[in-house]
Amino acid sequence: MTDTNEDEATRQEQLKTMISEEIGRAMQASIPHLAQEVEGHVLEVVESMMASKMDELKGMISEVQGRKGTRKCTYKEFMACNPLPFKGEIDHIACQRWIASTEAVFIRSHCEKEDQVMFATGLLQLRAKDWWDVYSKELGEEKVQVLTWQEFKEPFLKYHCPQSAIDKIQEDFLHLRQKDETIDEITNVFLDKLKFCKDIAGTERMKINRYYGMLKAEYREFIIPAKCENLNELVDLARDREIEIRRQAERGEKRVSENVSSSSPSKKPKFQDQSKKDKAKGSIPKCKTCGKLHTGECLKGKKGCYNCGQEGHPYYRCPNPSRTCYNCFQPGHIKAECPKLQQKTDKEARKEEAPRAKGRMFQITTEEAKDHPNVVSGVKEESSSQVKQQGDQDRGKSHV
Repeated sequence: MTDTNEDEATRQEQLKTMISEEIGRAMQASIPHLAQEVEGHVLEVVESMMASKMDELKGMISEVQGRKGTRKCTYKEFMACNPLPFKGEIDHIACQRWIASTEAVFIRSHCEKEDQVMFATGLLQLRAKDWWDVYSKELGEEKVQVLTWQEFKEPFLKYHCPQSAIDKIQEDFLHLRQKDETIDEITNVFLDKLKFCKDIAGTERMKINRYYGMLKAEYREFIIPAKCENLNELVDLARDREIEIRRQAERGEKRVSENVSSSSPSKKPKFQDQSKKDKAKGSIPKCKTCGKLHTGECLKGKKGCYNCGQEGHPYYRCPNPSRTCYNCFQPGHIKAECPKLQQKTDKEARKEEAPRAKGRMFQITTEEAKDHPNVVSGVKEESSSQVKQQGDQDRGKSHV
């Protein structure tokens, strides 16, 4: 019995050993597979955690952006964009410019629609401010708080831009012609009025024809509007022509100055000094009372006749008029009878009188006349007698 028990214990020990060895072998064979499974499980957990974190970050970013987008524009930020003020001019062009400028500031400052009217009315000054005060009272405070920009523009344009002003702009547009303006100046005027003349010049071809007809002849002679596809091309051609006209004018002025300097370099411009004129008039000083040139006592401010000083008649009906020459300022004659002027006229007439040609006589004999080739024979006796009488007269004058 004892041996049997020992054998049984030995077999159990052997069996345990075999089982442990098999278990070890199985565990060694399954370790790589287990590692892969564990690694895969860990990666899944990490990916799920990263996805959740990314979702949280996206949510935070969208929340920040939403807060930034919903932030309202303040009046300080609106005024920082330098919007234009409006003083109430009854001018359609000025009103349209102010509206366009204000709407551009709305976009730049991200102004909310419910704040646009409040911010824009803060730009009104003088007569425009007076109009808004009256109009806002008529609407009431509750209506003003919910007033939109479009609802504000309609009465604003109706008051500051009446139909009569639009009609005047269209009439001026039809009669617009270039005078002394440059191309840029007349183009700005043309474009300002064009905004209100869509019925007159609505298409691009109508704009081109209207602009071409407005230019001067010196521009239209060198521009073909049919070759232009839009208004900008026509304006560029007009600018090029303006530059060429300026160059031609500069070249012409240069040639004139060169001709004047080369033709008479030593000649000086003729002018007469005022002081010499005063000396020519007898060097009579001006009267301190009336500022005129005269001699004797000044009668300005005194009653009666300027000639004799007696009352009862004006100077042009004076019975004893004093005749004074305005050339030499001497009494006794008038300017037309001045002897100095008559002496000048006599001298000038003598200078202008051309000297008379003196006659000469040549005498030859009959035989010499027949032999000379330049002598014409067959002259009538009447003609010869006339020649003789004329010669006698000339000799008589020479003796005198």
